[in-house]
Amino acid sequence: MISAGYEDGNDATGLRLDPVFKMALDQAPSGRALCSQSTISRLENLPGKRALVRMGRAIRSNWPQTSILLRADSHYCTPEVLDWCRAEGVDYILGVAPTATLRAHVLALEARTQKRFDDAPDGGKVRRFKEFLDGAASWSRVERIVARVEAGPDGTDSRFIVTSLIGGDGRSLYQGIYCQRGQAENHIKSWKTHLAADRTSCHAATANQFRLFLHAGAYWLMWSLRSLMPKRSAWRVAQFDTLRLRLIKMATRVVEMKTMIKVHLPTTVPCQDILRLVLARMPRLVT
Repeated sequence: MISAGYEDGNDATGLRLDPVFKMALDQAPSGRALCSQSTISRLENLPGKRALVRMGRAIRSNWPQTSILLRADSHYCTPEVLDWCRAEGVDYILGVAPTATLRAHVLALEARTQKRFDDAPDGGKVRRFKEFLDGAASWSRVERIVARVEAGPDGTDSRFIVTSLIGGDGRSLYQGIYCQRGQAENHIKSWKTHLAADRTSCHAATANQFRLFLHAGAYWLMWSLRSLMPKRSAWRVAQFDTLRLRLIKMATRVVEMKTMIKVHLPTTVPCQDILRLVLARMPRLVT
């Protein structure tokens, strides 16, 4: 339902007899009606806090080789976050608010970088990087810190990040990983805007948390659908709402026969070529 654009539990009542939704659940169009809004509400309110924690552990157990990297700005760089990440085996790369202690590590580098810019101002801003070990007094241990120093017509600007990552140099960590948060924000945008993950309208916090699991499942379905597209086509980077409008929310006529079910599409349905390709590849998605 969520993948198809029906994120409201009330929509379940109107979709109980929908033949395509029944087929998606391995039922015949003439089979029994699907669950209603009241059933959806009971499902959302069923898990307690312990059940939700078990679900999180189940995700970890099903993807044991998947590494998790927490990437955020300096607001999240607190002792509690650093200690939790280390205890849970979660890597992190976080912004650090500049302090006098951190600035002391880069004063000489700032001067050299500014001189290099002043000697050739037409070449544009100059960036330099430096790594060192240090930590705030409230941290439980020293950490790997990368400083980015940039010099331009307005003077020098220094930024700092802290990371648990071992490999890579300062430039690749800062520019290649930390500054690429924008792509992650695009994923969040797809989850919230196109799959209504911010629709946490239940009264109980646990019910809203369970809804987030459902929306995450919808995200995985749409991501899998997009991954079936040709690698060099525009479909491979299409937004989820585009995929839904072009390939999911289409008018069809469903005819149930004794040995098969026929789904008739309009003769003028758009994107017929990509639809045939996706239908041919679909078994890889469902298996």
